[in-house]
Amino acid sequence: MSASVAARLTLLLGLWAGGVASRAEPQFPPPEKGERLVIVAPHPDDEVLGCAGLIQQAVAVGADVRVIYLTNGDHNQMAFKLYSGRLHLGAKDYFKFGEQRRTEALAATSLLGLQPHQLIFLGYPDWGSLRIWRDYWATNKVFSSDATRTNAVPYPEEYGYRHPYKPQNVVADFCAVLREFKPARIFVTHPSDTSADHRAAANFVRLALLQLAEEGLHPQINYYVVHFGDWPRPVHYHPELGLTPPPLLLDNGDWLALPLSPTQTETKYRAILTNRTQTTTREFYLVAFARTNELFARIVPDRVPFLPAGPEPDWRRAVRAKMLTVVPDDSRRRTEPVAIPSLTKTVPLEAIDFVRQNGDLIIMVGLRNRFGKHTGVHLTLFPYQHGVPFEAMPKMEISIPPFWDFHVLVNGLQIHASGVTVTSVSNRLIVRVPMRLLGGVAVDHLFAAAQAHWGEIAADDTAWQLLELPVENSGSNHD
Repeated sequence: MSASVAARLTLLLGLWAGGVASRAEPQFPPPEKGERLVIVAPHPDDEVLGCAGLIQQAVAVGADVRVIYLTNGDHNQMAFKLYSGRLHLGAKDYFKFGEQRRTEALAATSLLGLQPHQLIFLGYPDWGSLRIWRDYWATNKVFSSDATRTNAVPYPEEYGYRHPYKPQNVVADFCAVLREFKPARIFVTHPSDTSADHRAAANFVRLALLQLAEEGLHPQINYYVVHFGDWPRPVHYHPELGLTPPPLLLDNGDWLALPLSPTQTETKYRAILTNRTQTTTREFYLVAFARTNELFARIVPDRVPFLPAGPEPDWRRAVRAKMLTVVPDDSRRRTEPVAIPSLTKTVPLEAIDFVRQNGDLIIMVGLRNRFGKHTGVHLTLFPYQHGVPFEAMPKMEISIPPFWDFHVLVNGLQIHASGVTVTSVSNRLIVRVPMRLLGGVAVDHLFAAAQAHWGEIAADDTAWQLLELPVENSGSNHD
């Protein structure tokens, strides 16, 4: 970074410098003999779409693999209706389809070289896991599936049989399996994957790994994408083509490519077709994943930096100078605010930036000018602190409507005189949250998400991001 740019930043707020992350796609390290790998599939078929080539290579070299299925995929109502030719299906029907998708997974992974004992089905509700993550930590209520009409894992053969649909149980099941198997590498769906269950899987796995880190277990985590807009293109089976990351995710992780042989690609294609309940309606899309490579991203939790202690910054001056939109640097050691990008370019949410100052967390929400103050914003903040049960930590929501006062909820209860402030500057919202509301300055990680909406209509979101919060040390700039 040039000295003139550094001087300008120091003059304004002494905050931020930027760099451009590499977009190269080097080769992903293939499995090694004796290595232990875990693949987390939100639904049966995700493990094949994202990792069928990886599984084949692992089996070929003598690596040990486990596939953990978060759900049995028992809520894909339109696919099941078209597959069965029946317009009306009941709870027993969806239960049977959940069992059928389990059978399809056994057949598909058998083609890849896995044995039934290598598959672990947790059995949590399809199309419900993100709601369980978001809404059921701070309540005694249990989620209920509107497909199977159950509020606990209903499949007798599943690992989580009879476990109530509570987030604590999901995390405990992941921890138990990972603790026993001790993998070197884990593969799970990307946190920005647009499927709700896929995002939930990433959150539950990341939380489980934070907890297991306290026990000395530190597997490397890798992410794969299944759902993201019209990606991949072209559709249909093109075994001669390679996969490239979705353009909007190029800067969301360091991407690597695992080359597949023609035989591995062909086997992946046949394994995809084994999931007949899904290919009935989406074969043209699903087989597009059988290409010459598979893609995996590595994402390091961003460190939220500190502003120097002092008075409230001049936010209007910073906004006029366009100081609040940044891109990640290569070092992962930031002096600029951590930015969570929006996942689209056609709706109002631009970016969410995070910094710390004076015992507060400062969140800067960027909205596009053409929508600006007509857009409402909903922030969700779930702090994590080593040594403290996650369910005991505050779960905060901040709802900022476009034309009236904002509301702060902690554990589902509205908090008055919370100390939270919201400042509107041009097309930016500056939200200052006292760390005491999030559990104190000892909080070391934060799960954060934002959503923009017009009235009751959700318009955009940032997915969930895991941020690192270094321990505050007054008098230091903490770069």
